Amino acid sequence: MLFVITVVVVCVGAVLSVAGVYWGAAGTLRNYRSLKSDLQRLDDIARDESIPDEQKSALRHAIRTPHGNYGMVEYFDEHAQLNALTLVAQGLKWPALLAVAGVLLSAAGSVLPLWL
Repeated sequence: MLFVITVVVVCVGAVLSVAGVYWGAAGTLRNYRSLKSDLQRLDDIARDESIPDEQKSALRHAIRTPHGNYGMVEYFDEHAQLNALTLVAQGLKWPALLAVAGVLLSAAGSVLPLWL
């Protein structure tokens, strides 16, 4: 009975740890992709000379309402967030994968002595 409880607890702990890393990574990548796509569309509208200036703001705000307007820099917060997410996405990919591998290996290592 103790053997089964130990295996279940180790497996649940591993699954929860991996799920937490996956949940964080998936949310970060989803935000990154959405923000990058929206900002690209906003830049395309801003550069499109066929759209009158009076309509550009309305079209841009239909895509994404800016969090703040700091003087003449609209979408400043969004560009800063995209830069931060770019750093996170690039910098944490391999460490997150190593953390998942470490959790799985440590879970296997915890259960393995029970069979030996």
